[in-house]
Amino acid sequence: MFINTLPLRIGAGRVGARAAVKAVHASLSGLLIHEHAPLALAQRCSGLAPGQPLFSALINYRHSTALPNPDEILPGVRVLWSEERTNYPLTLTVDDLGVGFELTVQAAASIGAARIADYVHRVLAGLTELLETAPEQDMSGLSPLSDGERDLQLRQWNATEAAYPREQGVHELFEAQAAAHPEAVAVEQD
Repeated sequence: MFINTLPLRIGAGRVGARAAVKAVHASLSGLLIHEHAPLALAQRCSGLAPGQPLFSALINYRHSTALPNPDEILPGVRVLWSEERTNYPLTLTVDDLGVGFELTVQAAASIGAARIADYVHRVLAGLTELLETAPEQDMSGLSPLSDGERDLQLRQWNATEAAYPREQGVHELFEAQAAAHPEAVAVEQD
C-alpha cells in the first residue's frame, strides 16, 4: 500500500546476459525521476483505452531485513494472522535481505503460483549461470519450462491429428461444414 507502481516493458530479444541486465538497470534508473507520479498519470499517457489494464503482472523489489518474531513486534500485542494480498493476477515479490533473497509469488488460481515460482527459479538459475560463465552469450536459450512441461505444451497439447478425406480440398471441407451448420459462427476477432 506504500509503494508506487511504474510500468516497465522489458524486451526478450537476442541479447547477451550482461547487456540485458545492464539495460534493465538503466531503464529502472531512468524511471526513478517518475517514482512519485501517480499510476493514473501513467495510464493516461499510455494511450490505452480507459479501463484497460496498464499491466497484469507486478514485480515488487524490496530492501528488507529479516522479519522479527511476531510476538516481539510490540510488548503485549500478539499477531493472530496476516496475509499479503494483491489485485494483480500475478505478483512476484523479491525481498533483498542483504545476505540473500526471498521470492514470493502470488498468482490467480488459474495461473498457479507454484508453477510460476518454478518458472522464475529456472530462469534465474539459468541467468545466474550465464552471468558467471558466459555473460556475452545470448539469453534466448533460457527457458522457464522443464522438459516435462515443454513436452506437454509442444507435443501432448498439440496432438490434434484428425483423419480427413484426402479426395477433398480444404475449401470443400469448409463449404461442407458451413452447409451442415449455417447458423454457426465461422470467424471471430477480439
